Amino acid sequence: MGAKRVIWHVGFERNLRRRGPTSFEVRSEVPLSEEPSRLDYLLLRKLTPEGEPVDNSAQTLRHLWPLLPRVSVVEYKSPGHPYRSGQLDRLWGYVHTYFANQRALPRHRADGALLTPAEGGPEVRAREDLCAVLVVAARVTSLDADVEAMGLTWENLGSGYLRVHDGLFTLYVVELDVAGPAEGDDLLHSFGHGTLRSPEARWFWMELVGSKEAAMNMQDMEGYKELMDKMLDTLPAEQRLAGLSPEQRLAGLSPEQRLAGLDRDHQALALPVEVLRLLPETYLRSLSPEVEAEIHRRLRQSGR
Repeated sequence: MGAKRVIWHVGFERNLRRRGPTSFEVRSEVPLSEEPSRLDYLLLRKLTPEGEPVDNSAQTLRHLWPLLPRVSVVEYKSPGHPYRSGQLDRLWGYVHTYFANQRALPRHRADGALLTPAEGGPEVRAREDLCAVLVVAARVTSLDADVEAMGLTWENLGSGYLRVHDGLFTLYVVELDVAGPAEGDDLLHSFGHGTLRSPEARWFWMELVGSKEAAMNMQDMEGYKELMDKMLDTLPAEQRLAGLSPEQRLAGLSPEQRLAGLDRDHQALALPVEVLRLLPETYLRSLSPEVEAEIHRRLRQSGR
């Protein structure tokens, strides 16, 4: 991710934190080095005592969590910024850089005992402890081409989850447009191309837009307009137009669109003030008294 935060990423982080299993810690925008490159998300499986029951508390990406090792590097491609050729190389670069940094950490105390992560030791000690996760709205041909060019192979795990084999690290791919409906998760689907149909999904995004979680003006965030369009698409026309003046409702429409389906009185009301000024008084008097009065009010308000 770049310096400018993307609303989809902030929302996806909130989704992971709120609806992922409690046995995982979620970190976002994790710095790989002193350079500005950052991971989208780093998922760390919390170490639990031997024999503790499996954590089944996940409400999102329910098929993913059991597959993950100790640490997972996660890249999310939002609807407005879908996967593009070459980005798999970048994801592998993140994974290899993280692994190299982990290998550079001290592993033993002076007495030979293993250092824990809390003591400055590595979170990852072997390649099997680390994997990559690519979350996309839909699987695209550019991703297929990159996988093929690297000599990797696909395994379909079902319900929108795939595993990519033959790399130095395991890669899981999640197709949100498949996984969301398969899990009955409207909110998860909304991070892809799904609409906000459920009250939970609508409330999630409305709450986020009104929160301080983005740490900047929401309207300045990438993806804001796209998200608002998706939210507005869920509202009936009456609610979308509520509170708008007649001029605001008609803004951007062609003359033909303004007048389509209207009777004579309402066609006159749909005309802009510039056109109303040109209408003769005899025409205005031919309209209903209410419409004539409204037109005269607008003309007075505009300075005629």
